[in-house]
Amino acid sequence: LDRFGEDSLRNDASEISASVALEAAAPGFHSYIANTFAQFMGRYGQLTNILSLILSFFAFPYLMKTRGLRSTLRIFPSLLVFVSILTYMALPMNLPVLFVSVSLLKAMTYSINDPAKEILYIPTSDAIKFRAKFWIDVVGARIAKALASSINTYAGSADRIIKYGTIPSVVTSLGLFAVCYWVGIEFDGLLERGQVVGSGDEDVTDADDAYGIIGGEIATYEAEQGMLLGDEDEAVIESLKGRRGNNGRGDGNGGPSIELVAQLS
Repeated sequence: LDRFGEDSLRNDASEISASVALEAAAPGFHSYIANTFAQFMGRYGQLTNILSLILSFFAFPYLMKTRGLRSTLRIFPSLLVFVSILTYMALPMNLPVLFVSVSLLKAMTYSINDPAKEILYIPTSDAIKFRAKFWIDVVGARIAKALASSINTYAGSADRIIKYGTIPSVVTSLGLFAVCYWVGIEFDGLLERGQVVGSGDEDVTDADDAYGIIGGEIATYEAEQGMLLGDEDEAVIESLKGRRGNNGRGDGNGGPSIELVAQLS
């Protein structure tokens, strides 16, 4: 695979000669291609941002209220698996399908997947949050993009990308679905137990756990607005702080369900 051998240089010279001949035969051809690509990218950006805006305002709040974080986390990887199989196996080299699929995935990344991912940091200490975000957003994301770019560079053409990119794309999408499935279950378990990941390394009081933070924010907001808390509101805040179970007894063991937050709205 000597990219700088005589054959490679001879092919490059032939491509340059053909490009010059094409420009001479059809003046403005390269400008037409550049303008067409700019229009294509402009329409891609418009569709992606419009979909992202609609999903952010309507879909994400609805999903969180009706389905919860566990199910919301699984939507993007499920669609990613479907799109990977569709674009690589069922309908390869289909530009309209690829255009709509990539736009929808990009919009869901901004509007559903990223906000749901940020919620996962709630039951974690500050130290764990900073470490996790560094490894995920900096190291992990850059390594993944570098590997994907390496595959595209090695393939060199759309036909070869279909050949060499099918297995990595499908496997990584299935792996993402498995991780989101497990993380959603683990997140619900942490909330039910009122546990904060990494709290054993720090001096954490009752008001520093996941429920205490939420309850404290609610009490602060109520006080700033000049509202009086009723007995039911006080009970919910105490439950959120982990000092009372759902049954109203002060055993402090049974963690509250996340639906209790809605009672203060």
